[in-house]
Amino acid sequence: MQANFEPAQAADFQRRSDALAAAVRAAGLDHYVVGTGENIFYLTGATFEPLERPFFLVVGADGSRRMLVPVLELDHLRKAWGLAPGHIVSYREFPAPAGQGWEERLLDGKLLGARFGFEEGLPWSVGERLRRSGGVAMDLLEPLRIVKSAWEIAQVERAARHADWGVQDVLRRAWAGATVAETYGATQALTRKIIREVPDWDALATKVIAAAWPAPLSAEPHAIPRLGDRLRAGPHVALVLTRVNGYAAECERTFFTMEPTARERELFATMERAREIAFGMLRPGVACAEIDAAVNAFLDGSGFADFRTRLHRCGHGFGLGNHEPPWLALGSPHVLRENMLVSIEPGLYAPGAGGYRHSDTVLVTGDGYRCLTRSPAHLPDLVLRRTTLRHRVTGWAVRRAVGLA
Repeated sequence: MQANFEPAQAADFQRRSDALAAAVRAAGLDHYVVGTGENIFYLTGATFEPLERPFFLVVGADGSRRMLVPVLELDHLRKAWGLAPGHIVSYREFPAPAGQGWEERLLDGKLLGARFGFEEGLPWSVGERLRRSGGVAMDLLEPLRIVKSAWEIAQVERAARHADWGVQDVLRRAWAGATVAETYGATQALTRKIIREVPDWDALATKVIAAAWPAPLSAEPHAIPRLGDRLRAGPHVALVLTRVNGYAAECERTFFTMEPTARERELFATMERAREIAFGMLRPGVACAEIDAAVNAFLDGSGFADFRTRLHRCGHGFGLGNHEPPWLALGSPHVLRENMLVSIEPGLYAPGAGGYRHSDTVLVTGDGYRCLTRSPAHLPDLVLRRTTLRHRVTGWAVRRAVGLA
């Protein structure tokens, strides 16, 4: 299987390869072993499902590249960028007969020099074998991945446009009394839209979650709503996470299907003000921890000193994953630089009542920021006062289809 890469994409792979080879030299190594699917994708554009069979990309200080894969993936991985014929070798299977497994092939002296490092994110069993063979665990890729190229920014921006569309679709499906099952329809609709609009769509590198988290469960950001949960009073959160051909974005909006109370309006406004503080600090040279500290100080002074009402940091980075450095959090070592991508999502959570959180995918520019997600964020646009006949008929059909009617 062969893959074709557009010139801008191939140039970006070359930039990454050169930068990693320079990092290998600077670390005093002969080779560096990459073994996580995300980082192999970052360096080669190749997607695969490793299951229990490990894959390895070996990058030399001289810029050389070799890949070790299970034999059943040998032809498939010829789609990887930057590997000359004969530079992809295989091992038999996992588990394999003595002498024919990945360990023997990787460590037989033909792929690795005496001084080699390996990425820290490898499974413990793999990393421990490499360590016992003289390898050193180190992260050479985070410094390369944390600032995005123009090509990468374009990929995240595409994912952000789809996230915006997903939020709007969740809101179109939501009404007072709707079930979560109805809003989950946005996941299917957005997936179909991506398949139609992305000519080189890759199923292994694309993932969509789009639905509404209803009150009061919206106070538990990582809980999973049940299909039969209903959108009634209180703050709900429309959550859309997209990963389109390997690049991720997100957009989230707090909304209401019934008229918010005075207290709910107050909490919504507090969340908005926390976001304004964070956005006002976004520019190169600002420490990520300082942004989180400023947001925390505001929330402390607004009566939310108990961290259990806030639960999480102000934001995180984007790229190949929906969560990656830089971290906008107290304790973060990162300082913002131009072309970093971050989320802004300070939240307020009232157990038993619901949560208040908007999230946007944001690019740090030379003099500030540019929001890549642009869904309406102000309360008047997020109080859904209408229930149509179509809502009721669709709701009945969905509930019947999933066994809730």
